[in-house]
Amino acid sequence: MLDLNDPDFWQDIHTPLAAAMDAAAFASTTDGVLYALRAEEVEAVLKDPRFLAADLLAMMGLRQGPVWAWWQSVMFSQNPPEHTRLRSLVSRAFTPRAIDRRRPSIRARAEQILDPAFEAGRLDAQGNLGHRLPLSVMSDLLGIPDTDRDTFSNWTTDLGLAFSAALDTEARARVENALAELTLYAADLIERRRRSPGEDLLSALVAAEDGGDQLSTTELVAMVTNLMFAAHDTTRGALAVMVMLLAQHPEQMQAVRADRSLLSSTIDETLRYEAITFSTSRLASEDIVLLGTEIAAGTTVGVCPPAASRDPRRYERPHEFDVRRVDIRPPTFGAGVHSCPGAALARAELEEALGVILDHCSSIELEESIRWMPLTHIRRFKDSLWVRLVSA
Repeated sequence: MLDLNDPDFWQDIHTPLAAAMDAAAFASTTDGVLYALRAEEVEAVLKDPRFLAADLLAMMGLRQGPVWAWWQSVMFSQNPPEHTRLRSLVSRAFTPRAIDRRRPSIRARAEQILDPAFEAGRLDAQGNLGHRLPLSVMSDLLGIPDTDRDTFSNWTTDLGLAFSAALDTEARARVENALAELTLYAADLIERRRRSPGEDLLSALVAAEDGGDQLSTTELVAMVTNLMFAAHDTTRGALAVMVMLLAQHPEQMQAVRADRSLLSSTIDETLRYEAITFSTSRLASEDIVLLGTEIAAGTTVGVCPPAASRDPRRYERPHEFDVRRVDIRPPTFGAGVHSCPGAALARAELEEALGVILDHCSSIELEESIRWMPLTHIRRFKDSLWVRLVSA
């Protein structure tokens, strides 16, 4: 049985997950939630349309109030046919081809953020690169003015506190205040785009139609907050983890420095080795027998990417970090109808940032011990991740 309320669990999730996965394909938590652990079961739950999007905040004890109401309105919490409608209106902006056209601007943002760190010889990989790059890129996409971006980033950071397994009164107040301010700002920004559209993603969303259907103002506000939050929290963690792994595995960094064709597999291996999303949840809409396991209608099933990503049934040497690994299918971005529409954008940010780092650094050294933030389902380090950058 997994005790997700134990802060020590989060400092080494892989040992207990491996033991639980070795014993069975599914495990229960001390709170009574059923988790799919093995890769085949995780993929089956994510792809089976009988499993619907579940209420993650309700699972964490938040079942009412403005933050809970907001979560019900975002695309990730919707189910078909409403989810299908919303996704069709937004996904065209995140195709691999559309994102590839933005790679030069993404790289320019990465260089702008990293150049001072190269000069100083040190970097906070989470608080600087991880925090700033995804916010800058999404702000560019949405056309958020430079003067508003610091405030916007504070709101999205506070909003991420809603997904901590331990949400106290003070944290809840910060989340609710951030949501209220962010909602007002987004609504005003949408009205400005309606009056004076530009070339940005928000203008495209305002104008987007599918068979005459358009997003309402309420849906647009939810979409803006959803995009800013989703683009920030997961990619922040992934960027910091990527830097950490290069520092911990210098031979792997030298391999990708010598062969840039390994850039893509390095990102895939990063997302496999330390999956950023600890869990996502689905609700069984009927009685289901899944690969021999009976799951009753109404059961909430959590899927656990960090466990599935190190399943020895799927990967040889699952606990080794190897940038030359092939046929990597990390479930970080989900699968099925709820797969992440921003996956191509996140990959582009990671690849471009990695390319800039490799151009300037011969090696990376950790300046501090690793401490994971406990009790949070979107994994990140506690406070910061300072590293020393050795010039190429």
